[in-house]
Amino acid sequence: MQQLILDLLPDQTPALSHFLPGDNVELLAALENWLKQPVQAYPGNLFVIWGPTGCGKSFLSQCMVSAGLSPLPLSEMLLTAPAQGWTLEDAQKLDAHGQQDLFRHLVRLAHAGERLLVTMDLPPDAQTGLREDVRTRLGAGHIYRLEPLNEAAQRQLLAQRAAHRGWALTPDVLDYLYQRAPRDLSSLAGLIRRLDELSLEQKRRITLPLLREALTESAVTTD
Repeated sequence: MQQLILDLLPDQTPALSHFLPGDNVELLAALENWLKQPVQAYPGNLFVIWGPTGCGKSFLSQCMVSAGLSPLPLSEMLLTAPAQGWTLEDAQKLDAHGQQDLFRHLVRLAHAGERLLVTMDLPPDAQTGLREDVRTRLGAGHIYRLEPLNEAAQRQLLAQRAAHRGWALTPDVLDYLYQRAPRDLSSLAGLIRRLDELSLEQKRRITLPLLREALTESAVTTD
């Protein structure tokens, strides 16, 4: 069987210019405007993005870090804010201590000229695992759902990233991936990272046999 070469290099530095909006045009425009304009008074300085696993929340958070925001150190209260503000991923996973720290930061945010971007899996009012006072304060900010990319948009994004590095992801190669792997971007990105690791470990080119090995190792193959 003729081998198809996949040669996928590490992802680009996350940036909003690399973010394919899909059905998130309004969210992207609001986020860019939120970053560009002067810091608003609370709750205008709070931006909440929610969506299911694999929809791109982590990538968007990484884009925010590239734009100058810094991960919020929850346990520290005396902070010198970065130029752009703070980020906090997966707020729904916070334990009791973490929620108390977040509440204190949200109170602080009401009096500080800083921004805070928070991501979570559900909107604040649906977060049954969070304290009422935390949910209420999070619910006062800008709230947007991050819609997952459909398959056509995902294929476009993967092809664009490969083309940026001088490689072509052919429809046949993309078909092979989509027939055998979960179709969310997080899973696909993880598979690509593992392919890179296997290629380095075994000193092999990234071919369909290596892709099959990565799929089998990850227990996502349907064969």
